[in-house]
Amino acid sequence: MKLLLFYFNQKVSKIFIEKTDESGEKHLALSSPYNFVSKDETVAKVINVEEPEDASEHLDDGYSYYNLEKFRSIRVSDGIYLDETSKTYKAPRYGFVVFDRNESRIRLISPLQISRDKLAAYYIIFPTKFKQLPSYTEIEEAIFHRGIAAIADKESIEQQLEKIDVDQKKLERIIVAKGRKPVNGSNEYFLPLISIDKKAGKVLEDGRIDFREVDSIIECKKGQKILKRVAGVKPEDGYDIFGEKAEAVLENRKGFLKGDNIAPSDDDESIYVSTIDGCINVDKTRISVQPNVIIKGNVDYDYGNIDFNGSVHIRGSVLPGFSVKAGGDIIVEKNVDDAYIEADGNIIIKMGITGKGSCKVIANGSIKANYILNSVVEAIKEIEVQDSIINSRVFSNDKISVTAKHGKIMGGEVTARHEVIVNVVGSQKENITYVTVGRSLFIEREMNEIRKEMDKWRTKVDDTIRKIKSSVGEGLFENPKEFLRILPTVKKKNCLLLLKELTDYNKELKQLAEKQKVVEKKLKLEREPVIIINEIVFPGLIAQIKKRKRRVEQKLENVKLFEDPKEKLIRISSAV
Repeated sequence: MKLLLFYFNQKVSKIFIEKTDESGEKHLALSSPYNFVSKDETVAKVINVEEPEDASEHLDDGYSYYNLEKFRSIRVSDGIYLDETSKTYKAPRYGFVVFDRNESRIRLISPLQISRDKLAAYYIIFPTKFKQLPSYTEIEEAIFHRGIAAIADKESIEQQLEKIDVDQKKLERIIVAKGRKPVNGSNEYFLPLISIDKKAGKVLEDGRIDFREVDSIIECKKGQKILKRVAGVKPEDGYDIFGEKAEAVLENRKGFLKGDNIAPSDDDESIYVSTIDGCINVDKTRISVQPNVIIKGNVDYDYGNIDFNGSVHIRGSVLPGFSVKAGGDIIVEKNVDDAYIEADGNIIIKMGITGKGSCKVIANGSIKANYILNSVVEAIKEIEVQDSIINSRVFSNDKISVTAKHGKIMGGEVTARHEVIVNVVGSQKENITYVTVGRSLFIEREMNEIRKEMDKWRTKVDDTIRKIKSSVGEGLFENPKEFLRILPTVKKKNCLLLLKELTDYNKELKQLAEKQKVVEKKLKLEREPVIIINEIVFPGLIAQIKKRKRRVEQKLENVKLFEDPKEKLIRISSAV
């Protein structure tokens, strides 16, 4: 039986492969430690055996790693040669051997690597199985073969080779050629003296904006140092390792241009200061100071999340996954797309609000938008939508209106404290649509939190009572003074501690009960709640007014839904 015996890993085709570590980062790694060979080293051989198990008898001295394959005609190239006498394939010099299965060919790859900019060349070295390294002569031949002119001096290369420990199976890279890097020039530019680096999303105590990404907007004061002027640099050409000129270029070295409201300081003409109180604005390569915060593009990776104690004007959109929080108003000229928006003031979104499961818009004032789709929207004051509210949860502590001629509410839950006014509700497909008035979700949430807190303290009261009963008995609660008088000193002390604990817990419960009464007063409506649908109601509407519910089972036109105060039922009348 004729077989091919390989002394290298014939499954790899290049020195390095790309791997992904546990953190998801990609990096290059050595494909195989068995494929580095030295001069005249055998890489494969042809053997004749009775059985494949007999192949070990044909191993050459010192060789241990091998693979077997059925014999086939093998071509050689890139220096690999066939010793006809011994039927062995050998390497003529140091290198990395591979097997091209498609062409049935053994090749020797040179470990010489050239940098992308052609300013340096490196030689990749890994001790062979016989602890051999390439000689200076082999390296020199490889360099000259590639036509490299700027070879490193012999002493430098040999010193790097001497530092390699052949007993350590470690990949090394030595520099064998080096050009001269060009010195690029630059025109006059400015460096920021305030931080515009990527932020971690931390909200500072002074209310400044922190961005997750490259740019940031920062409050500044009149006279604050903003920029430092850097003089221009004359360019100087270099050369690559092939002796070709590496031309220098005139470039901006990550510098900036000076924008509005920035001028030289009186003390140092190279230092530029703000001439007004305002906010830093970075527009591409221009730094200015503006009296208001204006985002000229989208809220995306260029700006990151925004958290500012004043008003924010966004001329683009807020893209998915980002958030905008403002202590004042928020104006978005385009869309809010699956993002988080929160303002202490009003919110105006001139196009639409679109979600995919995590979009939320909250205002302590009013909200205006062209449409709302698959989102959660909440406001203390009125919510005004021009076109439609579709498959969303929308709540106003005052009023919700959809103003377009054919403006509609379809699917989802729409809740207002006083009124919902719209032209069309539902669709011909009879989508279930919940429309509720006469409820304040904000107050209900506050009430729920109070109830949860009261349940917690009631549990503590019950636990303490059980402790008292188990330690001293139930007689304490029948006649406390007499019971305590006859208790032994040790038990009496413990009982008094438990009674104090019980008193404290009941005090907490009493305070929460008082708070509950105050919050309940907020539930009082300023006017009777109504649902007004000026054009069409399709079947599928579930209307709720206060605690009453009614389902619309047939198509209606021009209706007003309200609660009959006497019969406590939801009535339907004409809207006009």
